[in-house]
Amino acid sequence: MKRAVLFAILSAMPLLAQNAAETIRLEDLKAHVFFLAADEMQGRNSLSAEGRIAANYIAAYFMKLGLKPIGDRGSYFQNFNMTKAWLDSANTQLKLKAGGAEKTYQFGHDFNYSRESNSPAEITAPVVFLGYGVNAPEYGYNDFASLDVRGKIAVVLAHEPQETDAAAKFKGRFNTIHAYNWYKIEQLRNAGAAGILLVGDRNVHRPPRTASAPTNAQAGPAPQYALAGSFWNVPVFTVTAEVATEILRKPVYQLQDEIDRSLKPQSFEVAGATVTMKKALKDHQLVSTRNVLGLLEGSDPQLKDEVVLVTAHYDHVGVVNSRIYRGADDNASGTAAVMEIAKAFVAGNVRPRRSVLFMVFEAEEQGLLGAFYYLDHPVLPLAKTIAVLNMDMIGRDEESLTWNTRASENVNGLNVIGTLYNPELRRIIDTQNQKTGLKLDYKTDADDKEGWFARSDHYPFATKSIPMVLFNTGEHPDYHTENDTWDRINYEKMVRITRLVFLSAAEVANAGLKPRFTSN
Repeated sequence: MKRAVLFAILSAMPLLAQNAAETIRLEDLKAHVFFLAADEMQGRNSLSAEGRIAANYIAAYFMKLGLKPIGDRGSYFQNFNMTKAWLDSANTQLKLKAGGAEKTYQFGHDFNYSRESNSPAEITAPVVFLGYGVNAPEYGYNDFASLDVRGKIAVVLAHEPQETDAAAKFKGRFNTIHAYNWYKIEQLRNAGAAGILLVGDRNVHRPPRTASAPTNAQAGPAPQYALAGSFWNVPVFTVTAEVATEILRKPVYQLQDEIDRSLKPQSFEVAGATVTMKKALKDHQLVSTRNVLGLLEGSDPQLKDEVVLVTAHYDHVGVVNSRIYRGADDNASGTAAVMEIAKAFVAGNVRPRRSVLFMVFEAEEQGLLGAFYYLDHPVLPLAKTIAVLNMDMIGRDEESLTWNTRASENVNGLNVIGTLYNPELRRIIDTQNQKTGLKLDYKTDADDKEGWFARSDHYPFATKSIPMVLFNTGEHPDYHTENDTWDRINYEKMVRITRLVFLSAAEVANAGLKPRFTSN
């Protein structure tokens, strides 16, 4: 009898889901984007009053749908603290002492701070060159193998070995999780590094934008954000190749060329040299903020403890030089889609075997901080999190020169990023796309020039080997400008994308087998 009931549920689910997808309507998505990107929302900057209004708006919608509140004290919120401070550039220093001589480098010219390290710190320590700062056993490569980095300042290269070689072990020209600063800095911290100097990127990965719209320059110094009590307590600076060469006493790009040629680490300790790193901050503020989350419980008693996450971020960058950066595409579009996907499950009476957690993160623009906080404080066990479907900017047509002239090849285009690690997810998305007819670009080669794999809230989950994917329509001239407005969204395409993500989430949550994260 139980088998018969289960078979009936599995057989009915695809039809239920297809019917439920029709409840995702253009007018509803447009209404959410209109509200979230209104001038009165002042760009939804992290820690702002308008950001809290956005969080309340999402939570109220989850409440209306009857999703289960599993946040703090039975609410729809996961509260956490962030620090906000301003860089004290006059007291931020980088010095080299070698052979009895001391040199002080110029902030903003020779070195700069890195957003991956937002805690004040001062350290003087010996120096090591640690190649790319990569330990990748799945590729038989380890820059750490011959050196103890505890208590030392590590000079590391950007990205990963042989990244321009299509035949490279590291997934060809597609950057793996090891290429990105978030991951390598955490490995260096765990290895005991006292400080990190990241060498400036040798290769241009993001093409210059053609927009003539205002840039994201701040009027005066920009605040620094961090998670309160953040584990990113190791000072991190970016340095020029010239500075790195002077510290190492060897041409840093020649060392890089040798690593890329031989695929063998070139790590070494710099004899007779110490470096002082000092990052100073001022005017600290401690502010409480929150992620928003609601749960649809699964129908299978054995599988409902497993969960599929459907995610986006609701923050944007606020007001810049007295101009409101409205953030309609980035990321009112993804937020609206999460809300309407949740409605489709409820209104369509789609109850998959596994649970579905709808989560909208705070502080993505400040360094994926809401997602990293959840990763460090999961409401549901990460071991039971079987997939993350993230949406960030799903409302436009990539690289269109003007908002009302769409390139025909992009009008139905959708980037799907991350499936090189998750082939089962790609098969599910491909199957469900037969019902939506989008042109999918999986960006599994050098074509991910914008580096989206590490630029949104799916990436922290990849560092824990949790299957994840990003749905995204790419950058456009209005990206991070005042012109990212609600009336420039391609809502017809946005409906199709939202339906695809819904159908894919329903399939993953109901499938017999869990998707796998394949590191190699």
